[in-house]
Parts: sequence; structure tokens; C-alpha cells
Amino acid sequence: MDSRACPCVSSAYDLFNVNPIQLSTEESSYTEIFPVASLSDKTPIEFYVSGSGEHYLDLAHTLLHLQVKIKKKNGTAIGNPDQVAPINYLLHTLFSECSVTLNDKQVSSQANYAYRCIFDALLSPRAVQESMLTSGLFYKDVASKHDS
Repeated sequence: MDSRACPCVSSAYDLFNVNPIQLSTEESSYTEIFPVASLSDKTPIEFYVSGSGEHYLDLAHTLLHLQVKIKKKNGTAIGNPDQVAPINYLLHTLFSECSVTLNDKQVSSQANYAYRCIFDALLSPRAVQESMLTSGLFYKDVASKHDS
């Protein structure tokens, strides 16, 4: 323990205080926003979210809903004898770059987005890999384990 640190008690043990009530947000809602242009193999997926002075945009609760289909390399559908399943961050590895622009100014860019997600997962503690990361379909590949 650092000698400059002061001891404290977790708020979970504070049984006799009333929990604070959040009054800053009156209501919340989700709005569907569709891509700006039609989708193709070569064009980026771009969304335009117009701002409003009256509403707060919570980027932490932004959802991206996708319907994807896994096909063979030649474009044909996968049949019953084929053993294929999505694994190891399917949604993160679908995108090679992810950037956020506010007021025509780029504020965030990840040129190697898919690699960064995989490295973050591989460098996470084993307990995290075996619990929380499995919700994103991450399962660490052990030699020949996924080769059946």
C-alpha cells in the first residue's frame, strides 16, 4: 500500500445512508439511424447523427445492430456438413477501421481496430478471458483445439 494513500471503506458497506437519486436526466430513448449511403463491399459504412442543443447524446450506450451471413470463399452458402461458427470477436474483426468525427473534426481513429481488439483480449488476465470476453465470442485458441 502506498504510504501517501488514505484508507477508505467501499460504498457497498454503507448501509445507513440513502442512495443518491439521479435527477439530471428526465427521460431517455433510442433512435434508429440508418447508413448514409447504400452498402457495398468497397464503401465504408457511414452514419450521420445530427446534434441538438436540447438533447444529450450518450455514446457509451450506442448500439450497432448487424445481420451478417457467413459464406464460402466462392460465395455459396454453407451447408450442413460444414462445421463453421463465428468465434473470437466476430463483430470487432468485421471492421478494419473505426473513426468518430464531431463537427467535421476527427476526434478518434483506430486504423488497426481489429488487431487492437484481439491484442487487448489476448493481454487480458485469464479470469477475464474465461468470463467477460466470452460474451463477445472470444475463446483463446489452443493449438488444434478448434480444428475439429
